[in-house]
Amino acid sequence: MIRSSSCRSTESNLAAERASTKFDADQTALIFGDISINNNDQNAKIEKETSKMASEDYVNVDEGEIKPLMVSVTAPASLPAGYTFEALLNDDPSRPFLCEVPEGGVEEGQRFLTPLPMNVQEDRINAPTGRWKDGLFDCFEPGYCHASWCCAFFCSKISMAQIMTRMSLTWLGEPGQRVATNNTFKVVVLLLVSYMIYSISLEVASLEYGPRNTPTLIVALKLVGSFLFGVWSLYSLCRTRQSVRQQYSIPEEHCHGCEDLCCAFFCTCCTLSQMARHTGEYETYPAVCCSTTGHPPGTPLTV
Repeated sequence: MIRSSSCRSTESNLAAERASTKFDADQTALIFGDISINNNDQNAKIEKETSKMASEDYVNVDEGEIKPLMVSVTAPASLPAGYTFEALLNDDPSRPFLCEVPEGGVEEGQRFLTPLPMNVQEDRINAPTGRWKDGLFDCFEPGYCHASWCCAFFCSKISMAQIMTRMSLTWLGEPGQRVATNNTFKVVVLLLVSYMIYSISLEVASLEYGPRNTPTLIVALKLVGSFLFGVWSLYSLCRTRQSVRQQYSIPEEHCHGCEDLCCAFFCTCCTLSQMARHTGEYETYPAVCCSTTGHPPGTPLTV
């Protein structure tokens, strides 16, 4: 009897230990389960915050808006606002990125500006967005004999052609496909040389005549040539400055609505020098007068 009672007591103790062990295991599982749930919630929270940051690429830590770098894109089809598609930067197949159709939608073949995602990592000229790098009259900021202002003052069309090439603009100062902008520098130089030959030819033709006896045809040709070349020079410079402002999200500060025109007409050389400094990273790459971009060969473009 004593042995039987002892056995029953031992069995009771073992059962109690098993129950205690089971309770501890269940409690441990419950605790770890809570940790797992909390970890899942934490991961979800982190993913949500990461997604939020990804959608706010242009907001800095001080909650101040950082102006985006804008690029020109050609719509592949008629698309509604908010539609996202893969575009090619300057129509280069090796440089794809995702862009979103702006408000109002776009028509097939229409060119529009869209922010370049900040996760697009590639070599390009670094320049501030939302403001000019320096003032309009800071021409001597890089140096008193710097190529940027020398070209702007002594050969303004060459300076404009270099800026157009950096920005991948056409000879009219407008964004275009890379195929059309590769030869912008050559086109501008050809226009300049053609106008010089045209003007010199008319001057030579009028040498045998006196000021009062110059044929009306020669006078008319001089006026027409000067007018057309002047209109192109003013328009292309105005559009180039507008394209620079749009790409770098720089707002107008004075003469709202006609600031680009006023700067191009009244301050041609200073305007060219300012754009050359903004689109040229002279702190890293040296300035060169005789080149298509104003930088040595191999220097990256602005986009």
